[in-house]
Amino acid sequence: MRPSLRMHELVTHINSVAQQLGLDMLTVNVKYIGRTWITISAPITYAIFGVNWGIIEARRHWMEGIKSCIMLGGLVSGSAKLLTILLRHTPIRDLLHYIIRIYEEYEKRGVDYCNTLNFGIDRVNKIQRIIFVGYSITFLIMLLIPLVLLVYKGIRITVMPYEIPGLSLDSNIGYGLTYLQHTIPEVVGGVGFYLGDMLVLLALIQIQTFADIFQLKASALNDALDRKEQSRYVSNVGEYIDFDVQALLMDLINWHQLFVDYCELVEKIYDNLIAAQVFAASVSIVVCLCVNLNGFHLISAIFFLVSAYSMTVYCVVGTQIEFAYDQVYETVCCLSWHELNCDQRKLYAVMLQRAQNMKIIVLLGLVPLSLGTALQLTKLIYSISMMMMRNRK
Repeated sequence: MRPSLRMHELVTHINSVAQQLGLDMLTVNVKYIGRTWITISAPITYAIFGVNWGIIEARRHWMEGIKSCIMLGGLVSGSAKLLTILLRHTPIRDLLHYIIRIYEEYEKRGVDYCNTLNFGIDRVNKIQRIIFVGYSITFLIMLLIPLVLLVYKGIRITVMPYEIPGLSLDSNIGYGLTYLQHTIPEVVGGVGFYLGDMLVLLALIQIQTFADIFQLKASALNDALDRKEQSRYVSNVGEYIDFDVQALLMDLINWHQLFVDYCELVEKIYDNLIAAQVFAASVSIVVCLCVNLNGFHLISAIFFLVSAYSMTVYCVVGTQIEFAYDQVYETVCCLSWHELNCDQRKLYAVMLQRAQNMKIIVLLGLVPLSLGTALQLTKLIYSISMMMMRNRK
């Protein structure tokens, strides 16, 4: 199958998930239908009931108040994803169409380009499977555990860490209505998390694919420059042989400009979402860890896994993007620039300067999106955990 068709299928799949939430990503204007309002209501209801219940529980005991906040990070990251999709719908739609157009154009340029594009899609598919399986298993467990405990042990626990005022968990009707109300934001949240992550990671992973295309173009230019060098030993004095160096150089420079513009566009669209996702996940990890250090709490333990692997996926992709930047820079440095004429060297110098100063993705202007940041956050979480253990003693 052609790479463009595979990418089109992937985008269509993401859009079908968005349509389940009433958020059609490929339409010109967002239409607010019933499912859209249900999606919008999910974080609002959690914020109202969850915060209110947290205040009530905190008055009773501070640890109970913390237990009520275990999903507060999910509320922040979910709200950030929803607001990004609603407020930046047009640039996200244009970005998806733009990626498809790039695939349609470059699959016509030969087998090497097709292989590179297919490899890029394979990367996305691997990430997609990881995210889908992770969210499906964890959110399904969170929904089923209350039912299993109710049936086998008669224990009544809630899916979300709050109760609804006026509905007693001791009555069957109150517990049933509470479970039903909790199911709606839980399902909307799981689907919304998957949708938001796929939109962001699809755009980020294309940076690696575009870096690979840049390397193909650079190899073509290097081959031409090598032939130009070899021709001096066999051609007659004054004989001119055109190796299309100028055309290949301009093609490489134009693609590098496209690469830089694309990276800046992705950061402009998703910067707040990425920052909210990583920092909210780290806060959720801290809260869930603190709760479990004072006694095992099943729901917080599961949400701990969701937050940890979500933060890790983003930081791993961020590190791969840094490798892509390094790959582009090394490719520019390895060009046989000494075979370029004076005017061509000036163009090459401009491209080299831009490759040296690539703008990496920075979270809230503080730390880069990378495994190094994940390690720093892990050290911070470990320090807080040790403090909690000492306080218990």
